[in-house]
Amino acid sequence: MIKKLLILLFTFTWISLDAQQQQMYTQFMYNKMSLNPAFAGNENYLSVTLLYRDQWNGFPGAPKAQLVSANLPRLGKRIGIGLNLERQTIGITEKITYEFMYAYKFFMGEGTLSMGMNVSGRNFIQDYTDSRLYAIQGIENDPSIPKTLQSRNLINAGFGVYFNTNNFYLGASIPRMIRTDLDFDNNNLFSTEVRHLLIMTGGTFIVNNDFRLTPQLLFRAAEFSPYGLDLNLSGTLYDKYSTGLTYRTGGSAGDFGESLDIIFGMQLSEKLMLGFAYDITLSKIRTIDNGSLEVILSYNFIPSKIKTIIVNPRYF
Repeated sequence: MIKKLLILLFTFTWISLDAQQQQMYTQFMYNKMSLNPAFAGNENYLSVTLLYRDQWNGFPGAPKAQLVSANLPRLGKRIGIGLNLERQTIGITEKITYEFMYAYKFFMGEGTLSMGMNVSGRNFIQDYTDSRLYAIQGIENDPSIPKTLQSRNLINAGFGVYFNTNNFYLGASIPRMIRTDLDFDNNNLFSTEVRHLLIMTGGTFIVNNDFRLTPQLLFRAAEFSPYGLDLNLSGTLYDKYSTGLTYRTGGSAGDFGESLDIIFGMQLSEKLMLGFAYDITLSKIRTIDNGSLEVILSYNFIPSKIKTIIVNPRYF
Protein backbone atom coordinates (compact mmCIF):
# COMPACT_ATOMS: atom_id res chain seq x y z
CA MET A 1 0.00 0.00 0.00
CA ILE A 2 2.82 2.39 0.89
CA LYS A 3 4.45 1.80 -2.50
CA LYS A 4 1.21 2.60 -4.32
CA LEU A 5 0.76 5.80 -2.35
CA LEU A 6 4.34 6.78 -3.17
CA ILE A 7 3.65 6.28 -6.89
CA LEU A 8 0.59 8.53 -6.66
CA LEU A 9 2.49 11.17 -4.68
CA PHE A 10 5.39 11.04 -7.13
CA THR A 11 3.01 11.48 -10.06
CA PHE A 12 1.40 14.67 -8.77
CA THR A 13 4.78 16.02 -7.63
CA TRP A 14 6.08 15.49 -11.17
CA ILE A 15 3.11 17.31 -12.69
CA SER A 16 3.81 20.38 -10.56
CA LEU A 17 7.61 20.32 -10.85
CA ASP A 18 8.08 19.07 -14.40
CA ALA A 19 8.45 22.57 -15.79
CA GLN A 20 11.41 23.15 -13.48
CA GLN A 21 13.31 20.02 -14.46
CA GLN A 22 15.70 19.42 -17.33
CA GLN A 23 16.62 15.77 -17.78
CA MET A 24 19.90 15.11 -15.96
CA TYR A 25 22.57 12.80 -17.32
CA THR A 26 25.59 11.93 -15.22
CA GLN A 27 27.69 11.25 -18.32
CA PHE A 28 27.03 14.68 -19.83
CA MET A 29 30.59 14.78 -21.18
CA TYR A 30 29.72 11.91 -23.55
CA ASN A 31 26.32 13.32 -24.42
CA LYS A 32 26.68 17.05 -25.01
CA MET A 33 24.30 17.35 -27.95
CA SER A 34 21.26 16.47 -25.81
CA LEU A 35 22.04 19.59 -23.74
CA ASN A 36 23.46 21.97 -26.36
CA PRO A 37 22.38 22.07 -30.04
CA ALA A 38 25.60 23.87 -31.01
CA PHE A 39 27.46 20.57 -30.53
CA ALA A 40 25.78 19.17 -33.66
CA GLY A 41 28.32 18.40 -36.39
CA ASN A 42 31.26 18.58 -34.02
CA GLU A 43 32.92 15.75 -35.96
CA ASN A 44 32.90 15.16 -39.69
CA TYR A 45 31.29 11.72 -39.46
CA LEU A 46 28.07 10.12 -38.22
CA SER A 47 28.01 9.36 -34.49
CA VAL A 48 25.12 7.42 -32.91
CA THR A 49 24.61 7.30 -29.14
CA LEU A 50 22.30 5.10 -27.06
CA LEU A 51 21.72 5.91 -23.40
CA TYR A 52 19.68 4.37 -20.59
CA ARG A 53 19.20 5.91 -17.13
CA ASP A 54 17.49 4.29 -14.13
CA GLN A 55 17.27 6.94 -11.41
CA TRP A 56 16.70 6.13 -7.73
CA ASN A 57 16.64 2.39 -8.39
CA GLY A 58 14.28 0.51 -6.10
CA PHE A 59 11.98 3.48 -5.56
CA PRO A 60 8.48 2.70 -6.97
CA GLY A 61 7.63 4.84 -9.99
CA ALA A 62 11.10 6.43 -10.03
CA PRO A 63 12.34 8.30 -13.14
CA LYS A 64 13.75 6.41 -16.11
CA ALA A 65 15.09 7.79 -19.39
CA GLN A 66 16.14 6.36 -22.75
CA LEU A 67 17.88 8.38 -25.45
CA VAL A 68 18.83 7.74 -29.08
CA SER A 69 21.00 10.46 -30.58
CA ALA A 70 22.46 10.89 -34.07
CA ASN A 71 25.13 13.52 -34.72
CA LEU A 72 25.36 13.71 -38.51
CA PRO A 73 28.43 14.50 -40.62
CA ARG A 74 28.92 18.15 -41.47
CA LEU A 75 27.29 19.55 -44.56
CA GLY A 76 30.19 21.24 -46.29
CA LYS A 77 32.63 22.43 -43.64
CA ARG A 78 30.39 24.53 -41.44
CA ILE A 79 26.87 23.09 -41.03
CA GLY A 80 26.05 20.53 -38.36
CA ILE A 81 22.81 18.53 -38.04
CA GLY A 82 21.67 16.45 -35.08
CA LEU A 83 18.64 14.35 -34.10
CA ASN A 84 17.47 13.24 -30.66
CA LEU A 85 14.73 10.83 -29.63
CA GLU A 86 14.17 10.73 -25.87
CA ARG A 87 11.69 8.92 -23.63
CA GLN A 88 11.19 9.77 -19.96
CA THR A 89 8.88 8.08 -17.48
CA ILE A 90 8.02 8.72 -13.83
CA GLY A 91 5.02 7.24 -12.08
CA ILE A 92 2.12 7.35 -14.57
CA THR A 93 3.77 10.11 -16.62
CA GLU A 94 5.49 9.53 -19.96
CA LYS A 95 7.20 12.09 -22.19
CA ILE A 96 8.51 11.34 -25.68
CA THR A 97 10.63 14.09 -27.24
CA TYR A 98 11.65 14.47 -30.89
CA GLU A 99 14.36 17.04 -31.47
CA PHE A 100 16.15 18.55 -34.48
CA MET A 101 19.41 20.50 -34.05
CA TYR A 102 21.16 22.84 -36.48
CA ALA A 103 24.61 24.37 -35.90
CA TYR A 104 26.89 26.67 -37.88
CA LYS A 105 30.68 26.64 -37.37
CA PHE A 106 33.17 29.52 -37.32
CA PHE A 107 36.84 28.52 -37.42
CA MET A 108 38.99 30.71 -35.20
CA GLY A 109 42.67 29.77 -35.27
CA GLU A 110 43.04 26.53 -33.31
CA GLY A 111 39.45 26.67 -32.08
CA THR A 112 35.93 26.34 -33.46
CA LEU A 113 32.95 28.46 -32.41
CA SER A 114 29.53 26.92 -33.05
CA MET A 115 26.13 28.55 -32.81
CA GLY A 116 23.12 26.26 -32.82
CA MET A 117 19.37 26.08 -32.47
CA ASN A 118 16.94 23.26 -31.79
CA VAL A 119 13.26 22.64 -32.46
CA SER A 120 11.48 20.00 -30.40
CA GLY A 121 8.13 18.29 -30.28
CA ARG A 122 6.93 16.30 -27.28
CA ASN A 123 4.09 13.97 -26.50
CA PHE A 124 3.18 14.34 -22.83
CA ILE A 125 1.01 11.53 -21.36
CA GLN A 126 -0.72 10.95 -18.01
CA ASP A 127 -2.19 7.45 -17.66
CA TYR A 128 -4.77 7.47 -14.88
CA THR A 129 -5.85 3.95 -15.89
CA ASP A 130 -2.52 2.55 -14.61
CA SER A 131 -3.15 -0.55 -12.49
CA ARG A 132 -0.75 0.72 -9.82
CA LEU A 133 -3.23 3.46 -8.87
CA TYR A 134 -6.25 2.90 -6.70
CA ALA A 135 -8.88 5.08 -5.03
CA ILE A 136 -9.15 5.70 -1.30
CA GLN A 137 -11.79 7.46 0.81
CA GLY A 138 -14.12 8.03 -2.12
CA ILE A 139 -11.60 10.05 -4.08
CA GLU A 140 -12.86 8.35 -7.25
CA ASN A 141 -15.96 10.53 -6.97
CA ASP A 142 -13.95 13.76 -7.26
CA PRO A 143 -14.71 15.10 -10.78
CA SER A 144 -11.43 17.05 -10.85
CA ILE A 145 -9.38 13.82 -10.91
CA PRO A 146 -9.25 12.22 -14.40
CA LYS A 147 -10.03 8.55 -14.89
CA THR A 148 -8.62 8.15 -18.41
CA LEU A 149 -5.35 8.41 -20.30
CA GLN A 150 -4.62 12.03 -21.21
CA SER A 151 -2.23 13.19 -23.92
CA ARG A 152 -0.86 16.58 -24.91
CA ASN A 153 1.53 17.64 -27.69
CA LEU A 154 4.04 20.43 -27.06
CA ILE A 155 6.37 22.40 -29.34
CA ASN A 156 9.42 24.35 -28.21
CA ALA A 157 12.74 25.77 -29.42
CA GLY A 158 16.11 26.71 -27.97
CA PHE A 159 19.62 27.78 -28.85
CA GLY A 160 23.23 27.32 -27.77
CA VAL A 161 26.85 28.30 -28.35
CA TYR A 162 29.88 26.02 -28.10
CA PHE A 163 33.61 26.73 -28.41
CA ASN A 164 36.29 24.06 -28.44
CA THR A 165 39.97 23.49 -29.11
CA ASN A 166 41.92 20.23 -28.87
CA ASN A 167 42.12 20.50 -25.08
CA PHE A 168 39.37 22.88 -23.93
CA TYR A 169 35.64 23.46 -24.38
CA LEU A 170 33.05 25.94 -23.18
CA GLY A 171 29.35 25.92 -24.02
CA ALA A 172 26.10 27.56 -22.97
CA SER A 173 22.53 26.78 -23.97
CA ILE A 174 18.86 27.40 -23.25
CA PRO A 175 17.23 24.21 -24.60
CA ARG A 176 13.65 25.50 -24.30
CA MET A 177 12.84 29.16 -24.75
CA ILE A 178 9.03 29.00 -24.79
CA ARG A 179 7.13 28.81 -21.50
CA THR A 180 4.79 26.06 -22.66
CA ASP A 181 1.60 25.29 -20.74
CA LEU A 182 1.86 21.72 -19.44
CA ASP A 183 -1.68 21.41 -18.12
CA PHE A 184 -4.22 19.22 -19.88
CA ASP A 185 -6.94 21.68 -18.91
CA ASN A 186 -6.38 24.67 -21.19
CA ASN A 187 -8.05 26.94 -18.65
CA ASN A 188 -5.63 26.00 -15.89
CA LEU A 189 -2.08 27.44 -15.76
CA PHE A 190 -0.98 25.28 -12.86
CA SER A 191 2.20 24.05 -14.55
CA THR A 192 4.37 25.61 -17.26
CA GLU A 193 7.83 25.01 -18.62
CA VAL A 194 10.47 27.46 -17.47
CA ARG A 195 13.72 28.37 -19.15
CA HIS A 196 16.89 26.53 -18.17
CA LEU A 197 20.40 27.91 -18.61
CA LEU A 198 23.08 25.23 -18.97
CA ILE A 199 26.80 26.04 -18.96
CA MET A 200 29.45 23.35 -19.44
CA THR A 201 33.22 23.59 -19.59
CA GLY A 202 36.27 21.39 -19.29
CA GLY A 203 39.93 21.04 -20.15
CA THR A 204 42.52 18.31 -20.57
CA PHE A 205 45.92 18.27 -18.85
CA ILE A 206 48.50 15.85 -20.25
CA VAL A 207 50.34 14.18 -17.35
CA ASN A 208 52.51 11.95 -19.56
CA ASN A 209 52.25 10.04 -22.84
CA ASP A 210 49.87 7.51 -21.30
CA PHE A 211 47.70 9.48 -18.89
CA ARG A 212 45.71 12.71 -18.85
CA LEU A 213 43.39 14.46 -16.38
CA THR A 214 40.16 16.20 -17.40
CA PRO A 215 38.27 18.43 -14.94
CA GLN A 216 34.77 19.38 -16.13
CA LEU A 217 31.65 21.03 -14.79
CA LEU A 218 28.01 21.46 -15.72
CA PHE A 219 26.09 24.40 -14.26
CA ARG A 220 22.27 24.38 -14.29
CA ALA A 221 19.99 27.32 -13.55
CA ALA A 222 16.21 27.47 -13.92
CA GLU A 223 13.66 30.16 -13.19
CA PHE A 224 12.30 29.97 -9.63
CA SER A 225 14.65 27.06 -8.77
CA PRO A 226 17.99 26.66 -6.95
CA TYR A 227 21.18 26.44 -8.97
CA GLY A 228 22.69 23.02 -9.67
CA LEU A 229 26.29 22.04 -10.33
CA ASP A 230 28.06 18.86 -11.45
CA LEU A 231 31.81 18.90 -10.66
CA ASN A 232 33.74 16.12 -12.40
CA LEU A 233 37.35 14.97 -12.47
CA SER A 234 38.24 12.17 -14.89
CA GLY A 235 41.45 10.38 -15.76
CA THR A 236 42.15 8.62 -19.06
CA LEU A 237 44.78 5.90 -19.52
CA TYR A 238 46.23 4.89 -22.91
CA ASP A 239 43.42 6.83 -24.66
CA LYS A 240 41.29 3.77 -23.88
CA TYR A 241 40.24 3.53 -20.23
CA SER A 242 38.69 6.40 -18.31
CA THR A 243 37.32 6.72 -14.82
CA GLY A 244 35.95 9.71 -12.98
CA LEU A 245 34.16 11.06 -9.95
CA THR A 246 31.37 13.65 -10.00
CA TYR A 247 29.87 15.59 -7.11
CA ARG A 248 26.35 16.87 -7.81
CA THR A 249 24.96 19.64 -5.63
CA GLY A 250 21.31 19.68 -4.60
CA GLY A 251 19.10 17.90 -2.14
CA SER A 252 17.43 19.73 0.72
CA ALA A 253 18.68 21.58 3.78
CA GLY A 254 20.98 19.40 5.86
CA ASP A 255 21.97 17.12 2.96
CA PHE A 256 25.54 16.74 1.73
CA GLY A 257 24.40 17.29 -1.86
CA GLU A 258 22.36 15.34 -4.40
CA SER A 259 24.79 12.54 -5.27
CA LEU A 260 28.36 11.32 -5.64
CA ASP A 261 28.76 9.69 -9.04
CA ILE A 262 31.29 7.10 -10.22
CA ILE A 263 31.95 6.97 -13.97
CA PHE A 264 33.84 4.37 -15.99
CA GLY A 265 34.34 4.39 -19.75
CA MET A 266 36.14 2.17 -22.22
CA GLN A 267 37.08 2.81 -25.84
CA LEU A 268 36.37 -0.70 -27.15
CA SER A 269 37.70 0.23 -30.58
CA GLU A 270 38.41 3.36 -32.61
CA LYS A 271 34.68 3.50 -33.37
CA LEU A 272 32.94 2.03 -30.32
CA MET A 273 32.76 3.45 -26.78
CA LEU A 274 30.97 2.07 -23.71
CA GLY A 275 30.36 3.99 -20.49
CA PHE A 276 28.81 3.29 -17.09
CA ALA A 277 27.85 5.58 -14.23
CA TYR A 278 26.57 4.83 -10.76
CA ASP A 279 25.16 7.66 -8.63
CA ILE A 280 25.40 7.26 -4.86
CA THR A 281 22.48 9.24 -3.44
CA LEU A 282 23.41 11.75 -0.74
CA SER A 283 20.00 13.37 -0.22
CA LYS A 284 17.39 12.10 2.23
CA ILE A 285 15.94 9.76 -0.39
CA ARG A 286 19.04 7.57 0.10
CA THR A 287 17.24 5.65 2.84
CA ILE A 288 14.77 4.14 0.35
CA ASP A 289 16.65 3.96 -2.97
CA ASN A 290 19.59 1.96 -4.30
CA GLY A 291 21.31 4.73 -6.24
CA SER A 292 21.05 5.49 -9.95
CA LEU A 293 22.50 3.59 -12.91
CA GLU A 294 23.36 4.98 -16.34
CA VAL A 295 24.73 3.16 -19.39
CA ILE A 296 25.87 4.79 -22.64
CA LEU A 297 27.01 3.26 -25.93
CA SER A 298 28.40 5.35 -28.80
CA TYR A 299 29.43 4.27 -32.28
CA ASN A 300 31.31 6.48 -34.73
CA PHE A 301 30.90 5.68 -38.42
CA ILE A 302 34.39 6.91 -39.33
CA PRO A 303 35.06 6.59 -43.09
CA SER A 304 38.19 4.66 -43.95
CA LYS A 305 39.42 7.60 -46.04
CA ILE A 306 39.82 9.72 -42.88
CA LYS A 307 43.49 9.23 -42.00
CA THR A 308 43.85 10.91 -38.64
CA ILE A 309 44.71 10.15 -35.06
CA ILE A 310 41.71 10.91 -32.87
CA VAL A 311 42.81 12.66 -29.69
CA ASN A 312 40.28 12.59 -26.84
CA PRO A 313 37.48 11.64 -29.23
CA ARG A 314 34.66 11.65 -26.67
CA TYR A 315 35.14 14.91 -24.81
CA PHE A 316 35.85 17.68 -27.30
